[in-house]
Amino acid sequence: MRSVEAEGSTIDDAITRALELLHISREKVDIEILDSPSRGLLGFGGKKARIRATVRGALSAATDIADPEGVSRETSRDGPCSEGDAFVTAQGALVRILSDMGLQARIEVSQAEDGSLQLAIHGDGAGIIIGRHGQTLDAIEYILNRIASHQTGSLIRISVDIEGYRSRRQESLEQQALHAAETVRQTRRPVTLDPMSPRDRRSVHIALSEVHGVATRSEGEGGFRHVIIVPAT
Repeated sequence: MRSVEAEGSTIDDAITRALELLHISREKVDIEILDSPSRGLLGFGGKKARIRATVRGALSAATDIADPEGVSRETSRDGPCSEGDAFVTAQGALVRILSDMGLQARIEVSQAEDGSLQLAIHGDGAGIIIGRHGQTLDAIEYILNRIASHQTGSLIRISVDIEGYRSRRQESLEQQALHAAETVRQTRRPVTLDPMSPRDRRSVHIALSEVHGVATRSEGEGGFRHVIIVPAT
């Protein structure tokens, strides 16, 4: 794969420079942040932004997904853009968010079977990006979905993960739910789980939907909303 490193006063400037060197459009490269820009002390000793742009071997970027034959399209500024352009915008927004957090990372772009875009982050700072029980990662994902949906004028689904956290979290929740369900079956008494995000509550409901002898419901408001596992009637 072809790749170049480029510098600029900002991350976007460095990316623009790399694209000029490669003679390629933004959606056909993966961007890895090598150095975030800094101003230095009293304006001296500042550091430029430095990135590595790598041309994808298999065109899997958002615009290429929308246009599998590689036909480029112009997006009118007077109306909603295409899903492909919105995906590219979301990827760029994620790059800027990580840069503002002072993190160096590589973003891998793929498309799920349901057509949603998946952005997988690889690099340092996983704990910072994930946050407590995935709250920071969920917030980043929410922002990117709002950006893309606003740009297209329709609902866009984008999932964000880092180093396989989502699958590990889901497996942990499923095990926790199954253990609690077994307690409910033995004692015939409800078990209340800790407050969870909508994504995590959905994982619990799905995990126990086929378990005999128990039922689930969500109660509470806002950040205190939780799942209660009760004996099936």
